[in-house]
Amino acid sequence: MKKNKITIKDVAEYAQVSPSTVSRVLNDYKWINTEVKERVQKAIEELHYVPDFTAKAMVRGRSQVVVVIVPVIDNHFFTQLINTVIREMKKYGYYVVVYTTESADEECSFLSSSICQMADGILDATSLKELTRLQQVEKPVVLIDRYFEENTSLDCIMNRNYEALYQGTGYLIKNGHSRIAFLVGAEGHGIAEERIRGFRDCLAAHGLPWRDEYFIQDCWKTEAGIRYTSQMIGLEKPPTAIIAGNNTLTTGMLEAVRNHGMTPGKDISLIGFEECDEDVMAFERHGITSFRLDTSAIAVGAVRLLLKRMEQPGERGGARTEALELKFIERTSVQKLV
Repeated sequence: MKKNKITIKDVAEYAQVSPSTVSRVLNDYKWINTEVKERVQKAIEELHYVPDFTAKAMVRGRSQVVVVIVPVIDNHFFTQLINTVIREMKKYGYYVVVYTTESADEECSFLSSSICQMADGILDATSLKELTRLQQVEKPVVLIDRYFEENTSLDCIMNRNYEALYQGTGYLIKNGHSRIAFLVGAEGHGIAEERIRGFRDCLAAHGLPWRDEYFIQDCWKTEAGIRYTSQMIGLEKPPTAIIAGNNTLTTGMLEAVRNHGMTPGKDISLIGFEECDEDVMAFERHGITSFRLDTSAIAVGAVRLLLKRMEQPGERGGARTEALELKFIERTSVQKLV
């Protein structure tokens, strides 16, 4: 025989209080007699009562749920980002729902879902190429490491991507390199465009030409790093140095170089990105000069921005943008040609 579901009324009868008192305990009202509160909590435990989450949210006006949208979770950057967001949100009593998509259409559909409608706020490392749909969401949204020039209404925390590529390209030029290749991921995420702009502007500032054969923009995956690095190495006049645009491309670039029996810093020069502890250990072992992202700092900053917005519902103007420095780690993978 199926057991009837325990209701708030059952808890009230068991604790010898009114249903409204049980509701106040569940919603953490401050002005409740300690003895009464303990009696209600004991009744909840002994009856194994599970509160109706939706009803509780309606009473409080908040769901205590935050949504995090990321393209993938098998990238170390996003794994660490999610873990840090969950840890930080727990401190403030929030649950975190993680949704993954690399499709702009799918993301637009999800933003209209009941989960997003219920959530108190959204942290978005978006797949969208423009912000119209996100700007229509009637709740706080913070962009994570996604830059849109036209953005005037959404808070954003990002890395200084332009400055990083300008610095990295300049470092190679200072060491005598003029044939420099750059591998980067898909357009439409802001970070790709900013890194490309930094690379292009640095070449131009030093009087070096843009060479289409030394530039590839495809996806951010390890397989792309392997494939396109091998392609570059096979050119009649290969680059003397390659920059990879993120951690997974760096991993692929390193694998391709080693597959060809080459040594970074001796046979070819490499600069990459490391975005979590696993990257640091691998790239240190092979001496890869790289930019280090502080993934935890960007996650903590995103949480802080979102909490501020959730405390000020309805205020969408005056978008705040915070940019974090990328630390340049000089190791042995860049050969000095001059």
